[in-house]
Amino acid sequence: MLGKYIQLDVKLGGGYRGWLPQQFPSVPVKVGSYYVWTVDVQAKLFRFLNLHRGYYESNALTAPRTREAAVAQEIGSYIPKAAWLVGVLGFPFLKVWEPVIRYESRAFQTEARPESPVCVVTDEVARDLDQCPRSAGRLRMRSSFETLAIGIRYDRSKDNAAVLSNKPVSKLPPITFGVGLMSYRKPYQVNVNGNTLDGYLFDGRFRGAGAMLGVDVKGGPDRVLFRLDAQLGIGEVRLTDDLTLNTLTPDGWLMGYLQGNVTLGYYLPIYRGIPTLMFVPQTTLGGATFFLFDSKQRDNQNEAASVNWDILWSVHASLSLSL
Repeated sequence: MLGKYIQLDVKLGGGYRGWLPQQFPSVPVKVGSYYVWTVDVQAKLFRFLNLHRGYYESNALTAPRTREAAVAQEIGSYIPKAAWLVGVLGFPFLKVWEPVIRYESRAFQTEARPESPVCVVTDEVARDLDQCPRSAGRLRMRSSFETLAIGIRYDRSKDNAAVLSNKPVSKLPPITFGVGLMSYRKPYQVNVNGNTLDGYLFDGRFRGAGAMLGVDVKGGPDRVLFRLDAQLGIGEVRLTDDLTLNTLTPDGWLMGYLQGNVTLGYYLPIYRGIPTLMFVPQTTLGGATFFLFDSKQRDNQNEAASVNWDILWSVHASLSLSL
C-alpha cells in the first residue's frame, strides 16, 4: 500500500572530483583534487511532490566555510576540502508540464604559492592600494558557487492523450526551461583575454541572471544516464564593495556568463528483482565562464573577450537500490 504513495531510489558511492581554476601568470593555483563520498536520492511522495534529485558529496564531514573571504594567508596545516549539494523539486500538478525548483551549492578549497609578492585586496585596503602589504607566502584559495533555477519541466511521455491515440509516444527526453540566478566567489586577478593585472589578488564575486535549460534521461536497468543543466545570461564581476569590473569596460560592452554540467553514466544491474540493485558508473564535466561582448556589434563584429573560467570534473561510481 505504501508503494502507491512513496517511491524511493537511493545511491551510495564514491569518486574523485577535480577543480581546475583559471591560472594567473604570477599566482599559479594548485589544481584541487578530492576523493569524495556521495549520496544520491530520487523519490516520489504522495503524487504531489517529486524529488528528481537530492545529491550530496564531500571529502570530509564538514564543507569549507563559504562565508569567509575567498583568499587569505594560510597558517598551519592544510587540508583540502570539497562539497557539492544539489536539490531538484517538482510539483506534478499538471503531469506533462511540471513546475520545478533547482538549487545547487558547491564549495572547493585549494592553495596557491605566488611567484612574486602580491597584494591581497580586501575592502579595508581597497581605498589605498599603495599601502597594501604584499606577501609571497602560501595562500588558501576557496571557491563557493550557488545557482537557483525556477522553471517548467516538459515530459511528453506523461501525455495520456498521446497514449490513447495509439500514436507512438515521442522519444524526446524531459526538458526543463526557465530562469536562473547564480552567485560565485573565488580568488581573482583581473584578466581580459589573457592580459592580467599582476600584483593584486581580489576576492572576486561573480553573479548573474539568465535563461536556464535542463535535459534529464534517468535511464534504468541496462540503460544510459544523461543529464544536462546550463545557464546563459548577463553577469557582473565585483572586485570590492565599491568597484566592479563592469564599470571598467568600454561603453557598449556587456558582461555575459555561461555555466553548466553534463553527466553521462550507465545502469548495470547486479540483482534484478524487488528491490533492484544496480552499479552506476558516471562522469561529469562542467564549470563556468564570464566574458565581455560588444552589444553594439561595431564593424560587424561581436567578438567575446574571456574574463574568467573554471573547469569542474568528476568520475565516480555508486550502488543504486530501487525500493
